[in-house]
Amino acid sequence: MSETTILELRQKDSSDVERNGIYKTTLSSAVQIEEGDQVNVKAIYLDTSESSAGLIHLEDPVNIDMEMCMYLQNYNQDQQYVTNVSNTPTSLRFYPNIPVLDSRTIQEKGDNAIWWLSSHQQTIGNQNWQLNFVKLVPLPGATEYGPIDIQMNYTPLASGATQTQTTILSFKKKVKISDAPARFEYAVKVLGKGDGDGGFFSLYTSQEQLKAAGLGNVTFDEFQEPVEPGRVVFNLQRFPLKFTIPAGDYTPGEIASIVTENMTNLETTGKVSDVYTVTAATNPATKTQWPAMSPFLTTILKNDKYLQDLAAAEGVTIGQSFVNQGGYITPNGLNNSGIYYMTYNLAGMRAEFDLGDPDPTNFNPPLDKYVGANQVGLIFNESTNKLEFNLHFPLYVNESEPDKQSNDAQPGVRYNAILNTIPDVFCIPTGMPLRYSGVAFTKLEPLDFWTNTLGFNNPVVTEIHDVNLTYPTANDFSYANNSFTITPQDGVNITGAFPSLDVGVVKSESRYSTPPFSNLTSGSIDISNPAIWSINSTKTYNNDIAAEGYFLVDVSPNFNQNLVGGAGTGQNSKSTQSIVNRYYTQNSFTSDQGAGSINYIHTGAPEMLSEFQVRVLNPDRSTVDPHILQDKNTVFIEVIKKKTEN
Repeated sequence: MSETTILELRQKDSSDVERNGIYKTTLSSAVQIEEGDQVNVKAIYLDTSESSAGLIHLEDPVNIDMEMCMYLQNYNQDQQYVTNVSNTPTSLRFYPNIPVLDSRTIQEKGDNAIWWLSSHQQTIGNQNWQLNFVKLVPLPGATEYGPIDIQMNYTPLASGATQTQTTILSFKKKVKISDAPARFEYAVKVLGKGDGDGGFFSLYTSQEQLKAAGLGNVTFDEFQEPVEPGRVVFNLQRFPLKFTIPAGDYTPGEIASIVTENMTNLETTGKVSDVYTVTAATNPATKTQWPAMSPFLTTILKNDKYLQDLAAAEGVTIGQSFVNQGGYITPNGLNNSGIYYMTYNLAGMRAEFDLGDPDPTNFNPPLDKYVGANQVGLIFNESTNKLEFNLHFPLYVNESEPDKQSNDAQPGVRYNAILNTIPDVFCIPTGMPLRYSGVAFTKLEPLDFWTNTLGFNNPVVTEIHDVNLTYPTANDFSYANNSFTITPQDGVNITGAFPSLDVGVVKSESRYSTPPFSNLTSGSIDISNPAIWSINSTKTYNNDIAAEGYFLVDVSPNFNQNLVGGAGTGQNSKSTQSIVNRYYTQNSFTSDQGAGSINYIHTGAPEMLSEFQVRVLNPDRSTVDPHILQDKNTVFIEVIKKKTEN
């Protein structure tokens, strides 16, 4: 006769979890085993719901909400344009608040830095507000707070803007209360729309996130003040895209394809065309069809048309501009981040149209330029088994017959001299543009899908408003300090050609010489480069070890049994073991009813069972990749006590 006791070892009930699939369970009351008692794994349920057999499981449809901003990389060769009007090189880029550059040549005006597509306009009425401080309220009895990113909802001051989010404070490690600023107040600056009573500011960070970081609340209402009318404000332009991924199980490649198909549609927002109608001769900006109708790719004239339509609807004046990047530190130590802007000679570009020739066969379109990214998409890299984003417009080099407008150029890099003679402007220390243009995310929602399900470590760029900003009036607009900075990082939130060692090798030289830098004063050196500096997910999919077909579940109290591994592996164990078929799934859980259990029969002195260490392992005893297991893992242990008859 025998008596059976079932022990439930449930990860969700454990207070000691190292990672999903590795945890300790302490029994509410100890169980004694004696001579002849049998212990074995009765059943196992492993939570592979997210990645059942290597799949990404979506329980419900996922409503994707993307928001992008665009930029140009401002290299010197891109300053020069040959126009139909004069048939000579000219510059269509102006730098209004850097007047000293007017004395420079076209080639001297590039700095290789990132400049963000923006709009600028004057404030009107009493609906413009700035938030200057926030106050943190620690939990009662707390001695420290953090780490946490504190984010806020607001509506930018730009015409047509909708609510978005920004990170106003970022604590990467814990802050001791004794080190906190007086009254826990931190200086910030957020510019946003509102009404006569104040700005439309609200906290985006959840109360659960605040509590986990040792904070009870964040207050800010008392720290708002209006931005008076007539002040010039620069606003980052944002371009939204929304779509839905249906519920279901997907391979990483299938998820990548769905996202990419929605991102790369050339006609996302309307029909495209490359023909300006003759009726638009006096003002080509009235064109309604363009070569790209996408939130990832636009043109200078198309974006100006969009801004002028907003201006007409609201009765304001809006200009198109590009604001220089953050991290713009000059050799003499000046921080010139976000204080310069660049515009295009729109009138000169439109003057290229038709040139007054009434013969429609002699049609000349306006001179227009792309802005944004043409190489966009979410890709599953089968070499690394990772998802990655590409979000840029490459530099195309080595075109075989440029005079015949051939279309066989290759992505590459450009060695591009910075001809700087003035120490406080145009001094970004790189001579190698990695792209023509590109986009960066300003929003990726839902956050849980992008970070936890797909494993991206928040590639969103943060728009920072200078806390010391003073707004110029229209009269000193040419000397405006711009209203924000964004500091991009290659491979983190923007992409481009990867500057590997190979791009320094000139392949056309049999002696493999270095680039002849002396030639850069009159031109540039272009080198093909297929390697991309992508934004990579942190998750590895299709793990080869997992593909062997089973998990090894190790339950470790003071047992004395042995599991002997294959010759040469050295992988022996004295724990209770069970072998779980990797591909037997039930309701998105991998389960086993004890068929793979290795039984243990106790010998020797009685022992007390009070604590169990559970470890779910790959066949080589390595830990399981984090994306495969979630937290609803349970192991049932069966204790069969041998009863002697009286």
